[in-house]
Amino acid sequence: MTDKNFIVKFGSLIKEETLEVIDSKILPNTIVLEATNPFPGYYEYYEGIQKDVKPHYIYLVMDQKCDLEKFTRATQKIMSYFEVNFHAAMGTITIFNDIYHVIRIRRLCKYDQVKELQSCYKEEGIILKTNASIPHNSKAMIQLDKFFAMEEIGEGFFLDHIEPNHGYFTISHKLNWKQFEYLTQQVKYNMDMFHFDASLGFIYDNFKAIDMIRIYAEHLDLDLLKKIKAKFIERIK
Repeated sequence: MTDKNFIVKFGSLIKEETLEVIDSKILPNTIVLEATNPFPGYYEYYEGIQKDVKPHYIYLVMDQKCDLEKFTRATQKIMSYFEVNFHAAMGTITIFNDIYHVIRIRRLCKYDQVKELQSCYKEEGIILKTNASIPHNSKAMIQLDKFFAMEEIGEGFFLDHIEPNHGYFTISHKLNWKQFEYLTQQVKYNMDMFHFDASLGFIYDNFKAIDMIRIYAEHLDLDLLKKIKAKFIERIK
């Protein structure tokens, strides 16, 4: 992708995934979770990503909510010397009505780097949660507060500038999770065997919160995003 229409916006994504507890290669008494099957709406139909023996989406559980500036500056400093070009975002996960503040990590190459990265954040003053227990294989609601790098490919349509197979389209108003979950199921039933994973989100733009839907699927382009959006719009009341 080119930089012609490259923009950066801050916003949030909400999704539901199953998280597994990592018991080894972490700092003692800390809590680290992993989404071993990210994008379940897509990969429940295809094999591949789960077989990679490397971390996918790692969640470092913090003791408390961290200030955005403190987190951003800590991450910048760590990225200046860390051995891989990882990506980090803050958020919360909710499991059985318990809310945990987390750092979501992508792009690690091996599990040994999880402990190293925990130590780096700890040195930068980020306090990690200790001596708590989260059940294995827990279904979690995840909200990420993050910067989006987006390339506009049509009015209200975007591809992620950094992450392949990620696309976005805007919608007219906010949906709650139950509405969105129901709509997504209905849309999938009418997509002629085209499978995708979807999450709900928004970005701040021109002093407004702009609602959007994130789509994950291989070979994603403007035509497919338009088809998916049309199916959603038909059903949004």
